[in-house]
Amino acid sequence: MKLILVATDGSETADRAVDYAANLAKRHDAGLLVVNVIGGYGLPDSVFSRFTHAQQAWLRELLESMSAQTLTKARDRAKGLGATTIQLESRRGDVAQTIVEIAQEKDADLIVVGKRGEGRLAGLLLGSVSQKLVSLAPRPVTVVP
Repeated sequence: MKLILVATDGSETADRAVDYAANLAKRHDAGLLVVNVIGGYGLPDSVFSRFTHAQQAWLRELLESMSAQTLTKARDRAKGLGATTIQLESRRGDVAQTIVEIAQEKDADLIVVGKRGEGRLAGLLLGSVSQKLVSLAPRPVTVVP
């Protein structure tokens, strides 16, 4: 195993996924790619398009800042657990599809994700992103409870 991709949204479940992936990366001397996808915040495009250009720019900056903070927190967790080679990636788009695209581009051996995150459907038994990943990904997916 050379590269493990772990997706995080900063939730408690995602933190457990980061911990699992970091320990696995350490054990296999693999690289760790920590991904945050800006999307799935429950704001429909039709609402976003009603904002002024300045409001849209402000919201984009806010979301990018939140993504950077989420990635930094995850990197620090992973470092604390002994992962040594850590890359960070933030993108916009459909969360599950974007994670699959990044995994394919970077040739990740494994995708690690939490069972459910901060999304609207957090109360379901298996979150929508993790469920989509298990269905869509052409590589192994580990779902951490």
